[in-house]
Amino acid sequence: MSEARQRLLSTLEAPARELLAWMEAAWLRHYRRHGSGKRWQATTLVARLMTLEACRTQLEARQYLERLQRAGILAVADGVSLAPRLGLNPRVGLDPHWTEALVRGLPRAAVELGLTPAQARAWERALEGALGGWSASDQMALVAGLRSLAAALPAAYDLGAYRASACYLLGSSKLLTALPQELLIAFGIQVSAFRLPVTWVLASGPRSPRGLLLIENPQSFSQACELGIDDELALICSFGYGLSLGEALSRPERIRLVGPRLPGASLKALLTLPNMTYWGDLDPEGLRIYRALKRHLPRLALSALYEPMITTLQAAQGHPLDALTGKAGQVPGQGWQRGLDQEWVEDATLMRLAGLALDTRVEAAWLEAIDTNEKSQ
Repeated sequence: MSEARQRLLSTLEAPARELLAWMEAAWLRHYRRHGSGKRWQATTLVARLMTLEACRTQLEARQYLERLQRAGILAVADGVSLAPRLGLNPRVGLDPHWTEALVRGLPRAAVELGLTPAQARAWERALEGALGGWSASDQMALVAGLRSLAAALPAAYDLGAYRASACYLLGSSKLLTALPQELLIAFGIQVSAFRLPVTWVLASGPRSPRGLLLIENPQSFSQACELGIDDELALICSFGYGLSLGEALSRPERIRLVGPRLPGASLKALLTLPNMTYWGDLDPEGLRIYRALKRHLPRLALSALYEPMITTLQAAQGHPLDALTGKAGQVPGQGWQRGLDQEWVEDATLMRLAGLALDTRVEAAWLEAIDTNEKSQ
């Protein structure tokens, strides 16, 4: 920011600076998307000032607009004034001299990259986010990799996204799925066209299980197997969100079960079992995992194993959702900000309640606690 611009901003009152910051952000978003600036009706800007609670009256808001016009920051049609006494509603934009400075501050794709106009626009937007901080040499290497990958299509689609990414993009298996879609499309690459990998899922159970129990964590899966729960039920470990089992359930034909038992069984066949329950941690994310799975499995219910966990948590026991317990990033549910991990459940309780479903009214109450909190965010 130039010294002249800084001096001018320092002369503005706080409401005018707040409005200007909002206008600049909106103008830049429009410019990045369309290559042109944005304008507003004067009444829209007045309403924005009122929304910011920066002004008590519309007259006061219009006074701020007039000051921004006199400072050479806002522009309207020649001869039109934003004076409050006139009460006009012209189209208002940022002055061209002001927007030129905004555009100069945007990151630019280096000419040496040799990008097409569409690629350059996408690259510059990526420089403000995903590619921010990348060195010139790494950017050159990434461009070369994207071009090589694009030249190898469609055959390279058979590699799958992770292998293709590692083979062509700086040896990273994750770059292809992390880069903005817009940027990849500009190079002629469609991530959705890559071959989907086979997913391996940890499972165990008898030849003719009487139900299916989805378990969030591998330690509890191991506990259930050691207790012989898999003599009656089919057990599958969902590994929380890490395995993306919810996504996998939408294509069960690509799932391979691995584990000590269930010879020849398929996930697709297990999903037809009459009794399907889920058991995970009693914390907001644990229940959100359940809700994500239920979108694919409408007959899925919370396990009755949650019943003693809920009783304990309601007695103000359990742990806080913080960094030490590995729950720092969780959004708390309405009225409860503690959690209880499923490994807390004792062997005898696991043997007694595995395969049973939690009371549907209790389940609904706990899911409602999450829904209420999310709607308030």
